[in-house]
Amino acid sequence: MKNTSAIFLIVLALGLFFAFTKPYYDGMQDVAATAAGYREALDNLSRIIETRDRLLVNYNSIPKTELDRLSKALPQNVDTVKLAHELDSIGAKYNISIKDVSIDTKSSSDSAKVALPGSESPYEKAVVSVGFVSNYKNFRDFMKDLEKSLRIMDVKSVKFEVPEQTTGTAGAGLYEHELLLETYWVK
Repeated sequence: MKNTSAIFLIVLALGLFFAFTKPYYDGMQDVAATAAGYREALDNLSRIIETRDRLLVNYNSIPKTELDRLSKALPQNVDTVKLAHELDSIGAKYNISIKDVSIDTKSSSDSAKVALPGSESPYEKAVVSVGFVSNYKNFRDFMKDLEKSLRIMDVKSVKFEVPEQTTGTAGAGLYEHELLLETYWVK
């Protein structure tokens, strides 16, 4: 009878273990795994905070004039009035009066490119058309200043036309110029 009661107690202990203790034990292992995931997330978060703080210190150490130059090179938005004024002020140095400026932000998407998921560009483009009348020397000087400008612009096309001449040589050497530029801004 001693053997039967010992076997009964062992079976009872195993039954209690598998019925009550093992589910709690497995639950505790799941909780421990979840806690480890949270600890890893907190470690990652603290590394991100350290990186952010370091970058903020670096950003604050940049002089304001350099930040202004950077925001002029890649502005936060396409300010059409400011862009037209900038082109007009460059032209004014060479007695060039900009007669028409048009800015198109809708046609800047390139339909020939394949759009892959997650390959969204961090910047936007605008196509700028500029028309003016000047002689060739002033046009070259205008283009040199445009090249040295802080704003990033790509010249896509240049057109020259000789305007209709009236009597006399008052308009001799002047050409109608049309530039097609592409400029960018950060999203």
